[in-house]
Amino acid sequence: MIHFPSLAFILTLFSRISINITTSTSCCELQLDEASHTVGGNRNGTVWPWQIFQSSPFNPPQLDISHDGDPLAEGLVLFSPSNFRAVNSIKEAAPLIMTDRGELVWNGPISNATNLHATTYKGSPVLTFWAGLSSEGGNVGHGYGNITFLDASYRNILTVCPKLGLVIPGGQSYPCEADFHESFLTDRDTLIVTAYNATPADLSVIGGPKDGWIFDNLILEIEPESQEILFRWSAAEHVPIDQTKFPLRGSGNRSNPLDYFHVNSVANVGKSFLINSRYTWSTYLVSPDGDIQWTLQGETGGDFGPLPDEGRFKWQHHARVHNVTNSSIDISYFNNFAFALDNGSRPSSGLELQLSLPPNKLQPPRLLRFASDPEEPIYADSQGSTQLLENGGIFMDYGQIPVMKEYGTANPVAGAAKWTARFGRDNAVQSFRGFKQKWTATPYYSPNLVLRSDGKAGACSIGYVSWNGATDVTAWEIWVGSNSSQTRLERVGQVISRGFETKFSVQGRCAQAVALEGEKAAGKSNLACVA
Repeated sequence: MIHFPSLAFILTLFSRISINITTSTSCCELQLDEASHTVGGNRNGTVWPWQIFQSSPFNPPQLDISHDGDPLAEGLVLFSPSNFRAVNSIKEAAPLIMTDRGELVWNGPISNATNLHATTYKGSPVLTFWAGLSSEGGNVGHGYGNITFLDASYRNILTVCPKLGLVIPGGQSYPCEADFHESFLTDRDTLIVTAYNATPADLSVIGGPKDGWIFDNLILEIEPESQEILFRWSAAEHVPIDQTKFPLRGSGNRSNPLDYFHVNSVANVGKSFLINSRYTWSTYLVSPDGDIQWTLQGETGGDFGPLPDEGRFKWQHHARVHNVTNSSIDISYFNNFAFALDNGSRPSSGLELQLSLPPNKLQPPRLLRFASDPEEPIYADSQGSTQLLENGGIFMDYGQIPVMKEYGTANPVAGAAKWTARFGRDNAVQSFRGFKQKWTATPYYSPNLVLRSDGKAGACSIGYVSWNGATDVTAWEIWVGSNSSQTRLERVGQVISRGFETKFSVQGRCAQAVALEGEKAAGKSNLACVA
């Protein structure tokens, strides 16, 4: 297991490069203290343990991390934990950015969110995420919400709120109607979203009623600023109902429509669209005119011929395209290979397949990469994502099972995961997708400082300072005064930044902290005083 540098080593290093920091235990001198966050709850309780800060109200989950010591890919961990069922199993649901050591970087708004992702829009870095309401009952597994765009200072630059006039079981209505399964920002600065529309359909071909009902799965390409719909595709208009692998089980009526297709990921491939259907075990390439150009089916191979054994997939999520040429295309998946009524035959895995173009059954798909931890087989009934990392590794979020893993290079089969993080109990906490990405941000809002008495005689105070979302703060410059009305403060030195919240001791009843990014002052906190 990896061993991180001690506090003494860090302080010695900084003293050698002339950072003005004192290691004396005297409360009359500026002093960096141990990391300040504490942990609430315990693993035997209903709610998974959470982090507690003094300068911030957020309570992200305490990650349970194992790491074999090998180097990991660069980047931060982006995920959106929430309760899987109505039972409260996580302290707060929110989109989160954390380090792979479990330190909070950014806590987004407390909300039911999915698909937090760092990308670019009009040439500038942005974060996007879906937030809204997830449905239950006969409409379980769908969502109604909006997509938020944040710039690299966390300003909300855009909110996309599709109003589609959907037919929703029970006559319900929602202010925004984008489903949570996809919010893909294309390389042409358009947004792809999904939606579910209850629609009458003849289900007699699968043993259901002739006057039955289905959820028609809609794929929409939207211009984000005008919210004009540029492309609309209906699964019901192109994919026969008898291709479904999903059992009727009493569904197929108006109050409980059959979700025969269940789209869960869409991405553009040039002007075409790669559409993934969980319940037909298939991925379709759809032309700009809406025609299906080819189908890759997880059991038979579809238009491409038989799949290698470890490349077979079902109930899959997160189909993404890589390395497109005139003669081949690579597709990665989170291969659930599991469903509530079909679980236990094979653990969930990450896949990358190479397909010949045009489709040729005499040149069947080839397995490029496969990732599944033999030391911890996981059977994820729903959700999940697989990300191919720049260093050749694989990062996976297991969806319904609150675990993320980073694997090394797979040639083609990866061994045990190098890094594992757990953030809840199985089937109690979920994260639809998770990613490891590079992200740099300086918030537009100010850092927050809290100052408290150390409870002893004298004028020694304990400071706690944080700046939600800041990625490049290296140190805090501390200024002190004797009262809140003092207009001139005295600079007493610097303390190195330590995780999300830095704790320090200082002489003085009031203090202010200036965030330093290298030698640049990037932000100034409030003036805090001991009560």
